[in-house]
Amino acid sequence: MNKALATAIWILTVISAYWMGLEHDSVQSNNSFVASLDGNLEKSTLPQKNNFVLPDKGGTARPMEIAVVAAASEIEKGISEEVIEPLKNRSLASKLGSSHPLERLEAFVELLKEPNAGAIQTALQAYESLPGGPGRFSELKILAFAWGKVDPEAALTWSQKQEHWDKHVASGSIMDSWSREDADAAITWAKENFEGEENPYFIGIINGLSESSLPRATDLMTELPYGRVRGRSAHILFEKVWNQGEEVALHWAEHLPEGSLQEFAYGELGEKVARSNISRAVEWVDSMEDSSIKSAVSEDVSREMARQNPSDAGEWVLQMPEGDSRKVAMQEVAKVWSRKDPTATAEWINQFPEGTDADPAIEALVRQIRKSDPQGALNWAASLSNLEQRKKLLAETEAVIKAQKFPSGRSSK
Repeated sequence: MNKALATAIWILTVISAYWMGLEHDSVQSNNSFVASLDGNLEKSTLPQKNNFVLPDKGGTARPMEIAVVAAASEIEKGISEEVIEPLKNRSLASKLGSSHPLERLEAFVELLKEPNAGAIQTALQAYESLPGGPGRFSELKILAFAWGKVDPEAALTWSQKQEHWDKHVASGSIMDSWSREDADAAITWAKENFEGEENPYFIGIINGLSESSLPRATDLMTELPYGRVRGRSAHILFEKVWNQGEEVALHWAEHLPEGSLQEFAYGELGEKVARSNISRAVEWVDSMEDSSIKSAVSEDVSREMARQNPSDAGEWVLQMPEGDSRKVAMQEVAKVWSRKDPTATAEWINQFPEGTDADPAIEALVRQIRKSDPQGALNWAASLSNLEQRKKLLAETEAVIKAQKFPSGRSSK
């Protein structure tokens, strides 16, 4: 046993002996002190000197109390590295398995802020000891991201053995981390280890790459085939540019290739503006020439406006000029409004001027009420002006009503 450790033990022994000799009315205070000492040791740091000031009866510290404070000071000075560090480690291990989510996350961050193989192994053991499910996704993201910096291929090998959602969360964080360090290597690995067009690894890659090169991340996103991965990646990038300011987001949208990606970006921009200033968003839509971009913006702005005030949204839509933008806006208002108040939505549709193409709004209303009001839904479906759409909507509605009436699939004879 080294001299420092022996000194610490001796000091604690003296303290204990002293306390055992105090009168009965001091026992409670002393036990609190020992508990405090033990508790603080478990928390990995020595108590501050102020915590060692003991309650007294007359305001004067006893000689032994002074000795205890001095002894504590010596512990801090002389044996902190040898005694305190293991206690810190024990405390961190305890926090890694804590039932308190914030304390546990703090421990994972502390352990992995400068990751190495040992820290990864410790964090992995702590993670695997936690109850499964979404409750440990945050720890999984931290672990996977840190592991991606140390040994991404080993981390990915481990992630493939996880359950469905755990696998996606882990692999996304690993690719995010790896692409910040070496995007080319991450892209090569992703291409070599996935067959098919919907390569989920690119979501993490694009997220990480955008931190160092937004233009390159954007180019990579635009090269992806149409589908969920490209859509998710586009959403990630839009949120990043929006966080840099409205002008940056607008510039980014303007320079995307024409088509669905650009329409998506303008639509998202319209919704963001509408959330903060609906009048400004409406003015922006009204200033546009009819186009696919105007339709995309109209769709998102009308939906957000209907959430805030469906009656105002309905009046605005009826004032819009005929065209695709009006149709999509009409349908969005009917979708949102009919969820809140189908009766008011139906009254709104009945007020449309003669000759108004109300089919988009009627379709939205029918799909909303066909379970709660089957006959009303059939009546509204039969009022569609477009013959083909009318037949299709009637067939869909009748099928839904039948399935609801005979859930087992067998009809009565």
